[in-house]
Amino acid sequence: MSLARANQMREPEFGRHPRPTKILMDRIGAAVLLLLAIPWCVLIVLAIWFDSVGPVFSRDRRIGQWGVEFDVLRFRSTASQTPPGGWTPDDPEIQPLSRVGRFLRRYSMDELPQLVNVLKGDMSFVGPRPQPPLQGEEGGPDLRRLMLKPGLTGLWHEDKQSDCAEVEPVDLDRYLQHWSLALDLAILWRSVHGVLRGAGAH
Repeated sequence: MSLARANQMREPEFGRHPRPTKILMDRIGAAVLLLLAIPWCVLIVLAIWFDSVGPVFSRDRRIGQWGVEFDVLRFRSTASQTPPGGWTPDDPEIQPLSRVGRFLRRYSMDELPQLVNVLKGDMSFVGPRPQPPLQGEEGGPDLRRLMLKPGLTGLWHEDKQSDCAEVEPVDLDRYLQHWSLALDLAILWRSVHGVLRGAGAH
């Protein structure tokens, strides 16, 4: 892993806005949304308990800023417990979604616990797609990615039907070159609008 090279590179300036602006927006926004989401989270926890067997939360290992690994939190949406490494799309034994899980996935509500990741500083509201450690090692991590926190959403969210390997490097360039607070807010708005239309299913 070329982490040493990444540490020698300059962090992106994010245009005219200092990095603390983005950090402040993440931390305050995550704290406020978590408080507002408490009633929904309680209902989701109860629904998962009654609908299927296994833990309420799942943890998926991901590569964070500067190559530091962390656990992405989700509400469990599968019919049984998620394995430590998480399910992969080509896994022949991938577990089906539970009844509650289908609803959670459709509206991306299984990702609500990731607000805790944002509050802790592991993730940002907007950033690169979180990548598993194995994928990062095999493909040789993009050094620009290591300078940014993974995001709950990003420009890649709008192209999620496309091939990630081809789309995201272009999106990452666009994001680094044109970042502003207004861009983050616009991406968040489009993502929320897509989820409300039921387009947030993974």
